Amino acid sequence: MAVTENQTQDAESTKHDKGYKSLLSDNGVFLHFLKKYFAESWIDNISPDDMERVDKSFITEEYKNIDSDLIYKLKINGSDVYFYVLIELQSEVDFTMPFRLLNYMVELLNVIFKNTKKEVRERKDFRLPAIVPIVLYNGKDNWTSAMTLREYTEKCEFFGDNIIDFRYLLLDLNRMDEGAIEPVENPLDAVFIVEKLRIRKKMTSDNLSNWWTEKTSGFSNEDRNMLINWMDKVYFNGKMSPEIMEILTNIPKKGSVAVKTIIEEMLEDREYEIETRKALKIARAMRDKGMDVDTIVELTKLTVDDVLKL
Repeated sequence: MAVTENQTQDAESTKHDKGYKSLLSDNGVFLHFLKKYFAESWIDNISPDDMERVDKSFITEEYKNIDSDLIYKLKINGSDVYFYVLIELQSEVDFTMPFRLLNYMVELLNVIFKNTKKEVRERKDFRLPAIVPIVLYNGKDNWTSAMTLREYTEKCEFFGDNIIDFRYLLLDLNRMDEGAIEPVENPLDAVFIVEKLRIRKKMTSDNLSNWWTEKTSGFSNEDRNMLINWMDKVYFNGKMSPEIMEILTNIPKKGSVAVKTIIEEMLEDREYEIETRKALKIARAMRDKGMDVDTIVELTKLTVDDVLKL
């Protein structure tokens, strides 16, 4: 089946989003994410017992194909007062992000309101829960989307406090200092380091294989399995063989040929995806200039089906 440039890029983004979603669906990893990477006072006293992941995706019809969001319900300081944290995973800059988050938040509040007994929600002291939106961005370009809904509102300066506003938290992985990640204490920290190498095009089989043996040696079996599961989703399309899993599960010595071979396979697959995406972009430009299919196929090494699909 022919693959378009957009389909190739979307497939890569989806793999990374699913990998993050898998990791952050673990309460311990999610709490580590909050406490290590965001200096917000409301995070300080949260414990794993105060957390509950909300299964419903709350995706609006317009964004029904986007399934990377995570929502957690948390208690404030162990009390019976709940609030929600909504995570949006992004591989590209989205200039509609403030409005997109607003849609998610309003939809979530609507569900909460409708599921609250009428006699409770009509009381004078009834209050809606707070929602804290977070964007985790792992793209290479600067995040230049508006950070508040106010900034996304035309002539906002005319209306003072009479318009809706909120600010979302942003973790821009590429521009985050490496010192903020070290020491590697958790599978998510490990993924962040690998992702920074990927974004900056510094991934090699040598540094990744040495990194794997050094950084994961102190991991528990559960943490190492989470990291292997992430690698499986992102680099093996969920088809990692039992033999590879066994090699990665054991803790080989630095410079292990087996680990290096596995990582070389990962990088070759990724390089193929990148080259395919470049070839599709070039082929599209050639087609727009009126070049014939046979010439485009000869110069780009794509298939006839790939070119005809553009």
